[in-house]
Amino acid sequence: MIIGVDVVFIHVKNPEKMAEWYQEKLGLKIDHKTPDLGWQEFTLKDERPTTRFALDYGGPKPSQLEQQPIVISFKVSNIKTAVEELEKKSIEFYGEEKITDVGSTLVATFKDPEGNFLQLSQRQK
Repeated sequence: MIIGVDVVFIHVKNPEKMAEWYQEKLGLKIDHKTPDLGWQEFTLKDERPTTRFALDYGGPKPSQLEQQPIVISFKVSNIKTAVEELEKKSIEFYGEEKITDVGSTLVATFKDPEGNFLQLSQRQK
């Protein structure tokens, strides 16, 4: 029945401004938009177009990140380089360590201008 994830999206207050930020800071490109409805859709390039979907329990005392209903984790091939590039664009990463090893994946967490948590992720072999 379910064969993949169609789209992951964030509700934002200012779609045009936020689309500019995602383009400028993360290098994403607009593929489709409906300004009257506020929809801004980005094209993602991936050698193996796969999307994962997961449920995560934040425990009895969830962190601020774990309290956010949806987190998008953008796949990168080299997380250290990606973090360095985004820091040059004034992106601040959270946590004691900018890059955290969570087992099968390395992650780096940051926020967009409206306070939505986002992550970079690199799968470990």
